[in-house]
Amino acid sequence: MTLTTPDVSVRPATTGFPARVARTRSYAMTPPTHFTVTYAINPWMNPSVGVDSDRAMAQWECLRRTYEALGHTVHTVDAQPGLPDMVYAANGGLVVDGTAIAARFTFPERAAEAGHYARWFRTAGIRQVHQTTGVQEGEGDFLVVGDRILAGTGFRTHPDTHAEIAALTGLPVITLDLVDPRFYHLDTALGVLDERTIAYYPPAFSAASRRLLAELHPDAIIATDADAQVLGLNLVSDGRHVVMTDAAPHLESQIRRAGFEPITLDLSELLKGGGGIKCCTLELRPAADARQSASEEPMTGPNIIGTPRHLESSPEPHVAHNYSPLPVVAATAEGAWITDVDGYRYLDCLGAYSAVNFGHRNPEIVAAATEQLHRLTLTSRAFGSDQLEPFCAALAALCEKDLVLPMNTGAEAVESALKVARKWGYDVKGVPAGAAEIIVAGGNFHGRTISIISFSDDDSARDGFGPYTPGFVRVPFGDVDAMAAAITDHTVAVLVEPIQGEAGIIVPPEGYLPAVRRLCTDHDVLMIADEIQSGLGRTGKTFACQHWDVVPDVYTLGKALGGGVLPVSAVVADADVLGVLHPGEHGSTFGGNPLAAAVGHTVVRMLADGTWQARAADLGEHLHARLREFVGHGVLAVRGKGLWAGLDIDPQLGTGKEICLRLAQWSVLAKDTHSSTIRFAPPLVITHDEIDWMIERFALALRG
Repeated sequence: MTLTTPDVSVRPATTGFPARVARTRSYAMTPPTHFTVTYAINPWMNPSVGVDSDRAMAQWECLRRTYEALGHTVHTVDAQPGLPDMVYAANGGLVVDGTAIAARFTFPERAAEAGHYARWFRTAGIRQVHQTTGVQEGEGDFLVVGDRILAGTGFRTHPDTHAEIAALTGLPVITLDLVDPRFYHLDTALGVLDERTIAYYPPAFSAASRRLLAELHPDAIIATDADAQVLGLNLVSDGRHVVMTDAAPHLESQIRRAGFEPITLDLSELLKGGGGIKCCTLELRPAADARQSASEEPMTGPNIIGTPRHLESSPEPHVAHNYSPLPVVAATAEGAWITDVDGYRYLDCLGAYSAVNFGHRNPEIVAAATEQLHRLTLTSRAFGSDQLEPFCAALAALCEKDLVLPMNTGAEAVESALKVARKWGYDVKGVPAGAAEIIVAGGNFHGRTISIISFSDDDSARDGFGPYTPGFVRVPFGDVDAMAAAITDHTVAVLVEPIQGEAGIIVPPEGYLPAVRRLCTDHDVLMIADEIQSGLGRTGKTFACQHWDVVPDVYTLGKALGGGVLPVSAVVADADVLGVLHPGEHGSTFGGNPLAAAVGHTVVRMLADGTWQARAADLGEHLHARLREFVGHGVLAVRGKGLWAGLDIDPQLGTGKEICLRLAQWSVLAKDTHSSTIRFAPPLVITHDEIDWMIERFALALRG
């Protein structure tokens, strides 16, 4: 059977009912990667009946595509091995007004899911995440209807937990007793159609609860035995479109007559675990201010909850206009996600140009910073601190060098390396005073200080800022012969990015860096590798140079060294190079301060076992494979290594900036460079599924 996304075009609704208005929603779903039936904790489960895993996944994908075709956002939760029921995401918690309440499961077979969902809520940017004392299974037993919550009990959720939910959400909770074990969760016997309308199956409830439902919802749709026995009520509605099983035609007809638009799907494979469409769907209800903004107009197209309908630049009248940012104003961030001032969430695929390699507010890094904040933050280098030597020792060991010169920004590290190279040339190589030359590559980007722009060929960074610092020779990137021809007796160093970032993630020809290394060795010239963007795990190696088995004489490091918390940079080299500096010849008040050293040391420890590098390599293969699918379909070329990619966009589809603006409309943040190129550099905490989510939105952005 071939599964396709059903037709979601709007058909005329039956008259006689109020207009049904769709509102964009945000959902969490967990793919059935590990779905099987090996135990029985509800009457629907039979371990002797096999599960077709491929069919289950195909049905789940069809459901996800249906939501997206309706304009809703679907956030994917990573499935965990050994937890086959995790696919039923609705049981993972309840999210109301931007606050999440993680589940506490009845059966030990599902108990571990609670922690996974609680962690996911936090990484998804939800500020408040609670866990109840009592047992409750999320939206399985708590259904929001307007300004109240209908709450089930009898088989899973303990009735005492209803009071906890009321206290945490601030909403009245109406207790309903379930009496038929087939309908073990409320969402199997009752479906919410809009803020006033429900459908339910009376025999699933106690007599008292039936009377209460009849009083609260006298116009409810009543399901038949046949409807209930296929979990027809386990449905999801956006206020107009009702996504439901294709096995309940009577209920479908009733819903249509009530003015809604049913969209039917086959989810029969997942029914073997006792779940249906609602079970697979956890609604993420934003905070009240964001919800009000999203509900000001009905859904009419592909707008997505979590994305403003019209991204508008936020004026910054007191900020110098040296940047042209995307019109997104960030307020909070966690992991790979940024939330703006209006509560809309974006997948960060820029990673602050590699400065947040380890994710926004990485808990380990934040903990180290917080601890140090309570102890000591700044001494200047007038005297020492207990954090500096341990940090420098660890970083030197990571680089397999002797000494570290700690600085703050990447540009400072480059400027410092240039000074060291000149001093080394005069003191060690014997170059005549004032004659030192440093060779740089065309298309370079090392910062925007006067000396650095003096050897840049980027007119926007250079024009209008002369006179320029002499002593630099620029040759084409990747051209070994040109470099060889440029070397003279006065050459003291070659400064090169192993992979050029700002130029568009330009990977050099295969033999280029080894040839540069040989030239430097043969001519007694320092090789300085600017690994400020490419280093510290970004490309799948600790340093990008390692892809070509090249060891430079000098590393310049920055960005990720500060863990996304504060600026930390460094020059790292052996003692015969950095040893040319003496007291008073170079310095920085903030360089190597205790807070920076504590954070930098934590970053180095995190990199020591290679886990982050391996993650970037593995996910990078997936990212590049998915991006290459677009070559010839709006993308001219894809370059990069690890979780670092540059894409050249077909100019007929728009500029790089225009595509990035469209991506922002689809809740993805990326940055253009050089007119037609887009850079992707997501935090290394991004998941496989989030990459796929981004790819889907990139396809939409290309289509305009």
